[in-house]
Amino acid sequence: MAATAVAVLTLLIGLVAGFFLGRAYDDDASISSSSAGTIAPSPTAPPATPPGDTIPQQPPGAPPSTDLEPGGLGQFDDPIPVGQAYVLGLYEIEVLGVTRDATDALAEFAPANPPPPSGEQHVLVELAVRFTDPNGLGSPGAIPFFVSDGDEEWASFESRCGLVPGDLRDTGFIEVGDEAIGQVCFTVPSGAVDDLALGTESFAGPLWFALP
Repeated sequence: MAATAVAVLTLLIGLVAGFFLGRAYDDDASISSSSAGTIAPSPTAPPATPPGDTIPQQPPGAPPSTDLEPGGLGQFDDPIPVGQAYVLGLYEIEVLGVTRDATDALAEFAPANPPPPSGEQHVLVELAVRFTDPNGLGSPGAIPFFVSDGDEEWASFESRCGLVPGDLRDTGFIEVGDEAIGQVCFTVPSGAVDDLALGTESFAGPLWFALP
């Protein structure tokens, strides 16, 4: 009789222990799953309508139009011709147009924009930038641009243009096959405006583009 009581007691202890162990396991699993967290997807697209107006390249699979051989081309005295795109590193760059006296355009876009200092002019250059690397994202707004008359240089980040319509610096990230169209502004002496070329940095030094 005593043996039967011991057996029953042992069975009850086993059932109770199993119940609590099972609950503990469930709680641990719940804690583990809740503490693992989730990875939020990274943003993969720029704002819906970025100021730089990012649009798909046409046609989407078109190769870069550059067929120029390296050499003297791209020097200040022999700049990339107007209408010719040029692949520089991960980007294909093309000058689309220039407004040599952009005071009215800037004032119309933002009336609070300041006029140029006496003896100087605001110059707007419109660019197309295409990204050529299929394995990453490009940021056209991070490309440094400057203008020169052959003697001095004026960088876009030094300009006193104020707010720029379609500012290339505000363009979002682009992928291979995308094209960002935007404007870059410079403040330069009026006497240098007609002799300007657009420059950007390359591994071999400045690369120059003719302005129309």
